[in-house]
Amino acid sequence: MKDVELNISALNASTTSQGNFVIVLQDLSGTKKLPIIIGLQEAQAIAVALEQMQPLRPLTHDLFLNTLNSLKANLEYVKISEVQNGTFVSVIVIKDAQQELIEIDSRTSDAIALATRKQCPIYIDEALLEAMAVADSGEGKIFSDKRGQLEQYSLNELYDMLSKLLEKEDYESATIVRDIIAKKTPQ
Repeated sequence: MKDVELNISALNASTTSQGNFVIVLQDLSGTKKLPIIIGLQEAQAIAVALEQMQPLRPLTHDLFLNTLNSLKANLEYVKISEVQNGTFVSVIVIKDAQQELIEIDSRTSDAIALATRKQCPIYIDEALLEAMAVADSGEGKIFSDKRGQLEQYSLNELYDMLSKLLEKEDYESATIVRDIIAKKTPQ
């Protein structure tokens, strides 16, 4: 089975699943798009990595990668391996200190957050991509290519995100969103 490499095309608030986000992965040719619904916290973790933000203290995904580094192991790639009960399942592939590959079961959103931080490839089996992807006809864009840049969200989207962050008491992320709202608000 052939693996296909994917890139992140967009990260947007979901219009079909209230309170969630959609990350859109796209094959390198740009002809197939794979939308995956993820939660707010996972979207934040991916956005932080896409924006190359440096939090004061390591976040969970940073901690995992720091631990691998301390153990002289390396995240080689992540792979979306299957769909179970409507949910994408992934594995993260690590090369340990003895140069052996280890596959670890992972939520797809966590695998993508790790891959984004490490800048390692995201793969999917070609048959799975064929079965689950949305073809890009080139006629109008279904998804915008925000690439996770918070500045490109509308004020309404940012206010919704801020509200949800405050409900979850994620004040560090809320501060980042608040600052972007301040930049976008006319003085």
